[in-house]
Amino acid sequence: MNAGYVDNTLHQRDTNRTRLFAVASELNPEANKNTDYVSPYVSKSSKKGMSYSQNSLAQLESQSDEQVGLMGQKLQALKSLSLKMGEEIRGSNQTIDTLGDTFQNTASKLKKTFGNMMTMARNSKINIKTWLLIFLLVGLLFFWVWIT
Repeated sequence: MNAGYVDNTLHQRDTNRTRLFAVASELNPEANKNTDYVSPYVSKSSKKGMSYSQNSLAQLESQSDEQVGLMGQKLQALKSLSLKMGEEIRGSNQTIDTLGDTFQNTASKLKKTFGNMMTMARNSKINIKTWLLIFLLVGLLFFWVWIT
């Protein structure tokens, strides 16, 4: 290889760039020998104005506010769910009431029909036991046709 193409500084890091958490004395050697870490995400005014406990309390308060917001959203979802459940229950109660009325009407119709049938059986010249025998024979005929 030609020695003119080899650059010995390619593998080294650019000294003008800063690291994420560099020690202040590394960034500026003329600065005092304080070992505070410098972060581009924290402003200097907020670091100087608050102590660690105040900063952690502020962070906890913001987390608490976020949690209260999330809890409010969850409560709103539960409220809408309970309202929908109430509407569904009211609709089911109406359906059950309608079904009960239908069963009551059907029971009264069956009683009336049975009464009419008994009146018809009494007025006819054929005994009730004979009618039962005829229905049994017809039922056996249907059963035999169904099996074969």
